[in-house]
Amino acid sequence: MGFFEFFAAGLAGFYAVVGSYGIAIILLTIAVRIVLLPLSIKQTRSMREMQRIQPEVKKLQQKHKGDRQKMNEEMMALYKEHGVNPFGGCLPLLLQFPVLIALFYVIRAPFRYLGPVKDSLFAQALNTDPLGVHQFLGLRLDCSASQFAGIAKAQSEAVPALTCGDGSFAFVAIPYLVLVLLMGFTTYYQQKQMQARQTPGGSDLQAQQMQMMGKIMPLMLMFFSFGFPSGVVIYWLTTNVWTIGQQQLMLRVAPEKPPITKSTPEPAYGNGNPPERTKPHPSSKKKGKKR
Repeated sequence: MGFFEFFAAGLAGFYAVVGSYGIAIILLTIAVRIVLLPLSIKQTRSMREMQRIQPEVKKLQQKHKGDRQKMNEEMMALYKEHGVNPFGGCLPLLLQFPVLIALFYVIRAPFRYLGPVKDSLFAQALNTDPLGVHQFLGLRLDCSASQFAGIAKAQSEAVPALTCGDGSFAFVAIPYLVLVLLMGFTTYYQQKQMQARQTPGGSDLQAQQMQMMGKIMPLMLMFFSFGFPSGVVIYWLTTNVWTIGQQQLMLRVAPEKPPITKSTPEPAYGNGNPPERTKPHPSSKKKGKKR
């Protein structure tokens, strides 16, 4: 069984339980998120620890401003000391893209990847009532917003005998546009949610980069999802909603810790050691007794 066939079998399995293609996509999305949950927890912990050591990172950047190699060596030692992986936050996101690509192809051409489960209830329903299978909450799961807006070809790729609208913008395109906007908004909110939890002390450049990414990422994903089948957009929207709830829970359960700062107190004396105490002269004691 190939990679795409694996996800097609997953959709067929969930469809056999719930009898709804749209809910099967949502359940498959939740199953993927549960599989990735250990990585997401590790990512959140690493991110929180990275925020805590930002004051020390900034000190190292200022200390070794002219020696990039030395700065990188000391920063890697700092990361190792606190168990931080600076690239760990990208892994869960990168692992989602193969799933997104697989669902894109499976939803666009399900018959091509249903070989191992060609006798499933899902395959039978696609053969007998393809239009009914693809209907979900007033949407066609095999059609995109661009097709209903008259920008792309209106022919359905999942079911070639069916069309997606009449090829011109109409009132029926509004639900697809709303779905794309919801996906973009939840992506933006997810980015803001993490930025709001950042520990002060990080570099201004890093904060600017994260703010820029928080603005670009939703727009970029909305641009791509405008041409995706709505079933794929539902997958991404479900992923965003799940991630927002997961982050909110994890950030509430794991209390924030203060930033890590290694303050080295200045010695009170020039050589770092207090002066030796001298014993009083015996004659001073005698004088004190006479008085």
